[in-house]
Amino acid sequence: MKNGWKRNAVACFLVIFLIAAVGVGCGKGTKEKVVITIGNITDFTGPASTALIPMTWAMEDMVRYFNDGDLVPGAKIRIASYDARYDHSRDIPGYEWVKARGARVISTPLPSTALTLRPFADRDKVPLFTWGSSAQLVEPPGWVFCYNATASRMTKTLLKWISEEHWDYDSGIPRVGMAGWSEAYQNDLKKGVEQYCQAHPDQFDYVGSYLAPMGATTWTSEIGKLKNCDYVITPSTGTGLATFIRDYRDKGYTGTFIGLDAVPAYTRLLVDMCGWNRLDGSLTIHGMGWSTDQGILTELAVDFANRYHAAEAQDLIANTGWISAVHGHYLVLDIVRRAVQEVGAEHFNGQAFYDAAVRFDVTYEGHPQWSYSNTDRTLTKFNRVYEWRAEASDLVSVSDWLPIVD
Repeated sequence: MKNGWKRNAVACFLVIFLIAAVGVGCGKGTKEKVVITIGNITDFTGPASTALIPMTWAMEDMVRYFNDGDLVPGAKIRIASYDARYDHSRDIPGYEWVKARGARVISTPLPSTALTLRPFADRDKVPLFTWGSSAQLVEPPGWVFCYNATASRMTKTLLKWISEEHWDYDSGIPRVGMAGWSEAYQNDLKKGVEQYCQAHPDQFDYVGSYLAPMGATTWTSEIGKLKNCDYVITPSTGTGLATFIRDYRDKGYTGTFIGLDAVPAYTRLLVDMCGWNRLDGSLTIHGMGWSTDQGILTELAVDFANRYHAAEAQDLIANTGWISAVHGHYLVLDIVRRAVQEVGAEHFNGQAFYDAAVRFDVTYEGHPQWSYSNTDRTLTKFNRVYEWRAEASDLVSVSDWLPIVD
């Protein structure tokens, strides 16, 4: 009996030893990687889908890049995507849906969705990353992390540059006005133009801001009020943007169109619906640059487009949505990587991401500084102005990197 017990014990020991030896011999391959899920609440079928579907492609490409390169040791990144359709009634169900699928961090390119979800992100300590920002998203600083400076600050930066570099004051004080949808992003943009014009009445004559309900695509009233403007801040989204530009020009009005980086996210749509002749001379300001700029992340955006989306590559490369998506998702995954290095893949959670994010301060080769802090939830610190030129069928940089105006 005792000898039998000893033989069984020795046999068990040998089995355990052999299992351990096999594990050592196989190295890292035997240890299953921790899956880290990032939620993606976007628009696949609604009015912003033209620009936002490629942003999901960029997210998938960047996750592939990080997984294939084993850039987050011990972890495999996974995406859980939800179609919110730019319908606010779907924002909270989308949040619950991606959380139920294990999302520890959530990304959304829709600032209005981020605004709806901010209280939930703060309550649940779930980091929420978005592109466009507004004061409501970042003040006071919480669990929403934005790529761009607020729309109001980007607008002020653009107006300052126009006053210094673009307008000839021998012609008098230029008139500026705005049209768009009544939603968080455009409301913050409106705040910026109003504040700047009130502070600098010698630089601009503010005509007014005329905001229509979300989804509007006809602008007869708004165009009539802005017909005599020297500079017109356009709507920012989808077909509403394109129909405004087309109809304004077809009325014979000549004001220079100006806007933020949301506008060239719809470059192909604008070219198809408006043509370069209507777009010529427009000015937009971007925090991530353009495809012709130098920088390792911009080069990665061009490489992904050519490698994985050859049929659409030309359109993707001429699109700030694509460029900013590659940049932004790299930054999110770089923060994930840093958090995993600090706490280990098995301990990664929203708090680990948050702790790494508020210390994030980088300058990648060819790009300006990007950073967060305990008090700052906007990443970009510099913007550059681009002119739309029909002769080149492209956007051309007309400024250096400009410090963003407070």
